[in-house]
Amino acid sequence: MGGVTDDHHISVCSISVRDYVRRIDQLVDIHLRAMGYPPETFLPRRQLWLSNAGKEGFSCVVALTHPPRSTPDPGSSLHHAVGVAYGFPGDRDGWWYREVRRGLLSSGLTADAADARLADYDEISEVHVHPDYQGHGIGRQMLSALLPHLHQPVAMLSTPEVAGEANAAWSLYRASGFQDVLRGFRFGSDPRPFGILALDRQRTMS
Repeated sequence: MGGVTDDHHISVCSISVRDYVRRIDQLVDIHLRAMGYPPETFLPRRQLWLSNAGKEGFSCVVALTHPPRSTPDPGSSLHHAVGVAYGFPGDRDGWWYREVRRGLLSSGLTADAADARLADYDEISEVHVHPDYQGHGIGRQMLSALLPHLHQPVAMLSTPEVAGEANAAWSLYRASGFQDVLRGFRFGSDPRPFGILALDRQRTMS
């Protein structure tokens, strides 16, 4: 998968945990810029991202810039990352699980219903494109490349709310088949409201 911008090619490819860790500063910087988080959040986010890499079933893809006639190499410092997406199986002991479960309970679901809603899912934890490279379909390519590496029947993610769902992220997720789980949900770590979305992969493949 790829595209051209200026004199560089942009390709999406899988990245090993080893190369992910080697690029961690670059990848977290993309995350902060895409989400509009302040620089002082870098170190705690970096620690979280390193911790996520140790989860069983962790899978990551990156978008790399490289000369048009070269092969993208996640291990090469000459090929710069401009996008990142990763996911892993949902974890009942994980922060995201506990937060979303809290939201489901607050919405009126029983504990059993909330637990059933959060059974057997993959968490797409991050999908980010550097602001300078947005608008080239990179997010769509990364999501398409990541999903085959996830194996639970449902994939779930969160994205900041915007009026009328009028941004590229919402357009991407709706086009990919993601449906509402929670709307206007506030995580403890971010004052903005978020939408929690899920993709029933068995339904989309049937």
